[in-house]
Amino acid sequence: MKNPALSLWLSAANQAAGWWMGMATSTARRQQQIALSEMTRAATGRSASGKKPARKRPARPKRRRSV
Repeated sequence: MKNPALSLWLSAANQAAGWWMGMATSTARRQQQIALSEMTRAATGRSASGKKPARKRPARPKRRRSV
């Protein structure tokens, strides 16, 4: 014999479990991305601000004016 109350309860429990799994998964992914970006930054020598170091450019020769 079917039990409609149990079916409703299981549906609600399944919905709650799915929500919690989604939250846990997104939190874990976010933490992994942060850890990976920090390791990459440390390996490449970038600063904590995330900006690239200034590129050293050779001096451009000055152009003479033709008179």
